[in-house]
Formats: sequence, structure tokens, C-alpha cells
Amino acid sequence: MPINTKTMCIKIKEKFNSPQKQLTSYVHSTSSDSSNLFDTHNYSKDLLIEIDQSEHDFHVTPSSLEPHCPIFTLAIGVLDILVLIVLYIVQEGTIITSETWIKMGCKYVPCMKPLYSKAEQEIYNVGLKSQCQSFLFPYQFFRFITPIFLHGDITHLLSNLVYQALVGTLLEGKYGKKTLAICYILFGFSANVMSSLCNPKSISVGASGAVYGLLFFCIIDNTLRVFTITNIQDKIIQFLITLLVIPYFILSIFLDVDSSGHVDHAAHIGGAVMGTLVAIFLCDMPAFITTRIPHGEKRIQLIALTSIIGYFIITLLIFYLFIPVHLK
Repeated sequence: MPINTKTMCIKIKEKFNSPQKQLTSYVHSTSSDSSNLFDTHNYSKDLLIEIDQSEHDFHVTPSSLEPHCPIFTLAIGVLDILVLIVLYIVQEGTIITSETWIKMGCKYVPCMKPLYSKAEQEIYNVGLKSQCQSFLFPYQFFRFITPIFLHGDITHLLSNLVYQALVGTLLEGKYGKKTLAICYILFGFSANVMSSLCNPKSISVGASGAVYGLLFFCIIDNTLRVFTITNIQDKIIQFLITLLVIPYFILSIFLDVDSSGHVDHAAHIGGAVMGTLVAIFLCDMPAFITTRIPHGEKRIQLIALTSIIGYFIITLLIFYLFIPVHLK
């Protein structure tokens, strides 16, 4: 039976209580013999462990670069496709009208809070209740989330799916499907809150706000990782990943992704703001940042979490208390 050996080099810089440190120069492990052979020598600097491998070089790859199945990213893409098919069925065609979008849960402020004046409420409420569907009318809070899964047409859908597939796969590999799912909903929620504040009379659909959050999260995460990893090859990979993401972000500023000529830039800003705050909360910060602040990493996380909570409280209070809704 052939003997398989492995090679690994680990350098550990630590202080020992003893006056001298030891160098373990070779550790040979085989599949047929569980015994290990150690040759130790006095060494006054670092602890170095070297394990010989005759077949393959051992290399530690960051978790986000390891092969994995992006379950959430795939699931959300399939859901988006299915919802567009349902929209076509409800519409009985491929040209989706605003009435169908409203019925299916788009962002439409008159369905989400009462009209400003009593006179308007008496005139329009019956029609609005029928148009918006009666469930929770006129406080259909779910419309901050449901537009994420609605798209105007196939082109609009595909442009968002490309972003989701690229960025979602990278982030899910590092943070996991549950964390990414929560982040995705937060980004979309923030996008639609900002859209409701800035464009209360418009109808909005699409996942681009949530995708903007993913883009900013990914850019910040990969930029910071360049400073937190030591392997040169991994640094290059992280830098290239960042370069791959940035062009999508830049192009989306200038392109009408839904081919309608009306891009909801407020939603993009809302998603980007939340993506930035979440990245600050979740990402590993470089030492040159954390060491300058007492309890640096925990304090930065606390500031980010407080900002996220404060952002939602302030924007929702402004929306429900200070944004008038008119149909005239």
C-alpha cells in the first residue's frame, strides 16, 4: 500500500514562560502508521512546525472562496423567476400594468398609510381598498418587503439575478445562508423605506435596492479582508474579487435596469446605506483601525448596530408622521 504523507508549514509567534523555545522540524504522519516522529531542537525565536507532504501542497483557503452550495442565493433567484411567471399569469400577458403590480404587493404609499385629508379618504378609500386588497389596509407594512420579489419584465429580472448570483454567492460562502437572508431582507426593506420617503407617489418594484446593499456589503468586506489576511495569493484574489464587483455597481448607476427610463435611485441609496452599516457590523476590522480605539472591534459593532436601529426608527417615524399622501 502506498504511503501518503502531508506537508504543512505553520509559524506561531507566541511568548513562552520557558527561557527557550523549541523547533519541531519534521512531523511525518502516514495513513498506515499513526505514530509520529518528532525531532526537536533548541530555538530562540518562533515556533515552526513543518509537515512533509509528497503529493500535494497544503494551503488554507478563506471560507468565502471554498466550494459551497449557495442555497439562499439559488432559492431567491428561483423565487424571483416564479413570481414573474405568476405576474404574467395574473396579467394574462407580458406587459404588466400598475394595477397588477399594486394587486401583487408593489411599493405604493396610498396602500401603506391613510390619505392626508378626510375628504380624500371619503372619496378614494373604497376604490383604494379594492385596488390594494383589503388585508391590513391602509397600513400594509408588508409592502416594504414584497416589492423585492417583483420585477417589471425579464430584462429587469435578469439584470438583478446577475448581481444576486455574483455577490450573493461570495457573501453566503463566508457568512452563511441565514445571515445572508436576514441581510437581504434588511437591504430591501431599507431600500423601500427610502423610496417611500423620497418618491411617495410612485410605484416601485424590483430587487435592485437589496442588490445595492449586497454590493456595498461585498465591496467593503473584500476591501477590509485585504488588510486582515496575510497570504499574498489570498490578498490578490480578494483584490480581484473587489474589482469584479465594482463595475456592476458603476454601470447600474447609469443604466435603466428596468428599461422604463425610471430608476428608483432613492431605493438604491437606501440599500447602499444599510449595506454599509451591516458591513461595518459584521466584517472583521483591520488591526490598524481597532487598535486605535479602546475595545475597538466591539465598540465599532455597537456603533453600527445603534446606527441600524436608529436609521429604521427615524425613517419610519418620518414616513408615518410627516409624509403626506395625496391622490390629487
